[in-house]
Amino acid sequence: VKTNRGRVACGQVLIATGGMNYDVALMAGVELPIRCYPLQAMVTQPLKPWLDTLVSSVSLHTYLVQSSRGEVVIGGGSDPYQLYSTRSTLDMKEHLAEGAVHLFPFLQGVRLLRQWAGITDMTPDYSQIMGASPLTNLWLDCGWGTWGFKATPVAGKRMAQTIAEGRVPDILKPFALERFETFRLLNEMGATAASH
Repeated sequence: VKTNRGRVACGQVLIATGGMNYDVALMAGVELPIRCYPLQAMVTQPLKPWLDTLVSSVSLHTYLVQSSRGEVVIGGGSDPYQLYSTRSTLDMKEHLAEGAVHLFPFLQGVRLLRQWAGITDMTPDYSQIMGASPLTNLWLDCGWGTWGFKATPVAGKRMAQTIAEGRVPDILKPFALERFETFRLLNEMGATAASH
């Protein structure tokens, strides 16, 4: 692997770089069927505990969860355009605030402390790519969309096992990159309300 500090020798390489997966894979000559979109969230001022679960609305493309500090984290769908920007936008802030107030009207007038954006990478079938790449000893764990952080612990364990054993276990075979060439796409449209 070539880095800005020179070469690093390794036996295996795993591409699991979130919103940069497409670009990193392209550096190795592998083009992935991934598009990247901004994903935004925001947090309110601390409130007394009132929400002890995550609330998600498919129709509003909004979710809310209260942190241990009392802040309400509000997030939702990815922006509708392909972009590598991590700048938050007023449009998304308004959209998320409207959804939150629709679900819980008492949030009207609560101060927002922070808003941020990240990059999410999505495949055409909204399912991750896990397993071998076309190159020997180059492995892929990417295209998780908006739900990757929820599955990261088990995905990391499975990929470590896969790389250590040098073979893809049956449970990961449906997520192979080749499914896009053979038109064996997966139907994960119901996986989360946040991106669809």
